[in-house]
Amino acid sequence: MGRLVPLLALAVALAPLAAAGCGTDAVGVAACKQIEEARCLRAAKSCPQLQVSPPVYNSGSWADACIRDYDVACLHGLSVSDPGPAVVNACVSAIQSGTCDVVQNPTTAAACAWLQPPASTAADASDAEGGEGGEGGDAGDGAEAGDGAATGD
Repeated sequence: MGRLVPLLALAVALAPLAAAGCGTDAVGVAACKQIEEARCLRAAKSCPQLQVSPPVYNSGSWADACIRDYDVACLHGLSVSDPGPAVVNACVSAIQSGTCDVVQNPTTAAACAWLQPPASTAADASDAEGGEGGEGGDAGDGAEAGDGAATGD
């Protein structure tokens, strides 16, 4: 009991700091979820070869597990500005009617090209920090349908 009181006091004292770290300035969370849900459903329906390492699941379908996985991953938001519902819906439609290549890399569809950040933005930010320029991420970067990776990290 003697050790419990100081630990409890420490936990109470640190709680506001922990809560402050839980805030988010994520952009396009809903857009990310819409796009990734379309990718998961399309991959499950027409592109089984993209399910190389599906999310781990014990019940339901692979697509259900994929959607649950991206519900969490999309909390980081998009690495680009949210263009609004009309543009997002056009991208979702392109994924739903596109080839498996579009499912794997949505930026290959004209309607989803906005997901790719301008190369100069990533290079400028890196150069400002004294590093080498690199490529920015998108809703599909490192998160091909079926690989279970987080988006927008």
